[in-house]
Amino acid sequence: MGQQNNIGDTHLSVPAKTDPRWQRALTGAEPKVSSLATRLLITRLRDDVRRDPKSLGPSVVQLYDFFVANSFASRDLAAL
Repeated sequence: MGQQNNIGDTHLSVPAKTDPRWQRALTGAEPKVSSLATRLLITRLRDDVRRDPKSLGPSVVQLYDFFVANSFASRDLAAL
């Protein structure tokens, strides 16, 4: 199950690490995100995975952890 955070009056539910959206964000079409921090992280992780496909698992965990720790990026979840 994913992680849940309360952000002001908004309830954010981050999908589980096993959700296919994480892998798709790193291997499929580049998601259209609004946050610069999210865009930079996804770009770096996509480059890592392109160079070394074995890094996909750890990259998914890093992206997931970013969304759990950074409530400002909640708007970008819909783009994944």
